[in-house]
Amino acid sequence: MARTTGVGTFPSMRSRLAAVLVLAAVAASGCGTDDNSARLSAGRRPSAPVAGANDRATLSGAGATFPATLVQEWIKQYGPLAPGVTINYQAIGSGAGIQQLTSRTVDFAGSDVPLKPSEVEATGGPGAVVQIPWTAGGVAVEYNLPGVDGLRLTPRVLAGVFAGRITRWDDPAIKAENPKAPLPGAGIQVVHRSDGSGTTQVFTDYLKAVAPEVWTYPSGKDWPAGTPGTGAKGSDGVTAAVKQSTGAIGYAEPSYPKQAGLGIATVRNQAGRFVAPEAKAVSAALAAGTVMPDGSLALNFSAPSPEAYPISSVSYLMFYEAGTDPARDTALRHFAAWAITEGQDLAEGLDYAPLPEPVQVAALRAVKL
Repeated sequence: MARTTGVGTFPSMRSRLAAVLVLAAVAASGCGTDDNSARLSAGRRPSAPVAGANDRATLSGAGATFPATLVQEWIKQYGPLAPGVTINYQAIGSGAGIQQLTSRTVDFAGSDVPLKPSEVEATGGPGAVVQIPWTAGGVAVEYNLPGVDGLRLTPRVLAGVFAGRITRWDDPAIKAENPKAPLPGAGIQVVHRSDGSGTTQVFTDYLKAVAPEVWTYPSGKDWPAGTPGTGAKGSDGVTAAVKQSTGAIGYAEPSYPKQAGLGIATVRNQAGRFVAPEAKAVSAALAAGTVMPDGSLALNFSAPSPEAYPISSVSYLMFYEAGTDPARDTALRHFAAWAITEGQDLAEGLDYAPLPEPVQVAALRAVKL
């Protein structure tokens, strides 16, 4: 089932990709000097000096915790390439980031889902805000069960656990897919986000799409009331809470449980295989998505590839089309273009997935250098 997170179908032929890139480069030539589109078409990384090498600006951003690890690394690596640019990013959650963007207290926001119609209106109407994918990754199901490695979960079981219908680790539905695992008879402690979160939106959208008869709650940035579990702020907060409680389960971007030494479950995909949220698996899932005219991506949680990790998504960069300060606006667009091209080389090493080329093309076109 496809879900619009806010992108007609992927171009599949190299010739069509090259043509789009040429068009993007021509469209950009009238208002900038960056040639990242041509470099992407040629399959080469942009090299220093970057287009923004001589920019002078201080940029502030806030939003999603999901891409925070990669965004901070981008800022670190971009600094020596554009020494006159200072960039700050606060990982406060997608919902809070969009609120700050709406009130214009930041230059850009990060969100794991596109703007809702009400948020589009609040930010000035259609086209007022540029929203482009800048990284991708899987939502990992993290757990704290000493001695249990490689936990396997089906969509129905996962939905049952987070809906409070499956409450013990030795439930027959869990044991059926993990017959040799030393599953305890202890209760399952669910940990979810307490703040407005794009990660929660993606996770609950997935549960709603693949197991609607089990997950009967709404999907959204806010965890639905009436469900069991404990709330924690941010992906780091969820991971910390899971780490502190044996028998706990939660969800976060994969780098968080990896750094905490927690288990990461494999989830059964549409092809019947249990897959972990690794970069290649995320890319396989996103290949079944649809690039929309506004540059956002419609996700397919039932991607047919046997390699696909089903709970995969992109994370978005958002900024106003009409900036209030030309120097800051130019510097931000230069940084954005670098992040969605050369910056993608940093993704896999930090447990993210590089953007598929068609998504990069659409994102570059939207940056409008």
